[in-house]
This record gives sequence, C-alpha cells and structure tokens, in this order.
Amino acid sequence: MVAEEGGAAPGLVPRLEALFRHWQRHYGTQPIPDRSRLDPAGLGPWMRHVVWIDAAPGNRFRIRDFGVDLIRRFGREATGNDVDELALDIAGGLRRGLERAIATAAPVAGSASVPLGREAAVFCDLILPLVAERGRVTQFLFASYEIRKPNR
Repeated sequence: MVAEEGGAAPGLVPRLEALFRHWQRHYGTQPIPDRSRLDPAGLGPWMRHVVWIDAAPGNRFRIRDFGVDLIRRFGREATGNDVDELALDIAGGLRRGLERAIATAAPVAGSASVPLGREAAVFCDLILPLVAERGRVTQFLFASYEIRKPNR
C-alpha cells in the first residue's frame, strides 16, 4: 500500500471513495478524526468490508472487529488476532500500511494481490487512522473491496 498525498487516492473504488469522504467529514479541526467522533452506526454501508484494528503496546496491531466479507481477503475470520498472526504476505503488507498511516498521520491507500488457488484476486484497500489520546493514532479502519476475481 502506498500513502497518497492530498486526499483520497486516485483509483479508489467508489465505495472506498465514499468511506474516505465519510471519514473526512469527522475531521473537525484535527489533522485526523478523533475516534469518539466516528459513530460506528454511520458505517453501516461499509461494515461487512471493514476491520477495526487497535494499535497495541509493543508495536503490535490487534484486530478487534472483522467484517465478514473480508474472509476471502484474509483467508479466514481474524477477530482477536494480531496482524502478525495472519499469513506472512498479508501480514507484511498490512503492517507496512498501518505503520505508514502512523508515520504520516494520513490515510493509506493501495491494492493487494491475494493468491487464491492458481490465480490471484486483487483488492483495493484503504487504511484510515483514528486518534484517541493526546493526538496519538490508537486505532484504524481498514476497508477492502475485491476489484478483480480470479478466473474460474
């Protein structure tokens, strides 16, 4: 995943672009929205494609809630797992994106190719950082939509 400058990444699928705009509306005067200002009920259209990830002590990232439509993206339901407990190729890319979102205090958008059998599916991903205490990123919304399915 690559951080995009100046707002949403070009090429985001329309559903992720809409989620990005929803996230932006909760900015207030802060560079990134406070977690308390983002009402999970307002995320209804995206919830099946959203993973809530907590920044845990020791540079760990813990998956708190997992959208059911992302089982294909992650290979399994992953609620309660650390990101590093996912398959190596998935964990590495996701960790790099989360670290980038912390370092830049900005959304990170990109794509990921996930092997499914003899071919790969391609997903469009968006990481949205949230703050909770003293302006520190403590949580993320990770959303992903499949943009290319393997041939069957």
